[in-house]
Amino acid sequence: MQTTPLLHLVLLLLALPLQLGLAVLNGRTRWLTPGELRFWGVAIFLIVEIIYLAGS
Repeated sequence: MQTTPLLHLVLLLLALPLQLGLAVLNGRTRWLTPGELRFWGVAIFLIVEIIYLAGS
């Protein structure tokens, strides 16, 4: 199976509300450091990608 860059863009758009929600939550509570926030932002995108790959 070959995936296109457009598909990855769609998956990023699906992950974006979760990433932004985490950033807003962290802005209010200060649970995470900036480095941890960046890590979890990337991790959320990767989790969405893995879920897609597991389902296809």
